[in-house]
Amino acid sequence: MHHDIIRSFMSKLDLWKHRIEEGNPAGFRTLDSALTNGNFGCDLKIQIKTHLKDLKAEFIKYFPDIDEKRESWKFVRSPFQCEVADIFADAQEEFLELKFDSTAKELQRVGGP
Repeated sequence: MHHDIIRSFMSKLDLWKHRIEEGNPAGFRTLDSALTNGNFGCDLKIQIKTHLKDLKAEFIKYFPDIDEKRESWKFVRSPFQCEVADIFADAQEEFLELKFDSTAKELQRVGGP
């Protein structure tokens, strides 16, 4: 789940950067209200784009393999639809025990505990 939150935020950074490139300050309430009576200056646009790009670079620095980890841990959300090759090598045996646990599979199907 944390991976999903991080990926979502990184995608928002891309969206905000795209909006700024288009001259659309939506998503930045204070900036939007400050600019209602004026033009969206080129210098300000460049500063904001640079800041968003740098912020995303920092996230990538701390979470360099966010997409890879997300795929490797997808068995947590749906273990019965995942393949053993998609699992970290050191967790494959335990994964197979879970995948073929008919009681666990039945509990997931009926929305058990």
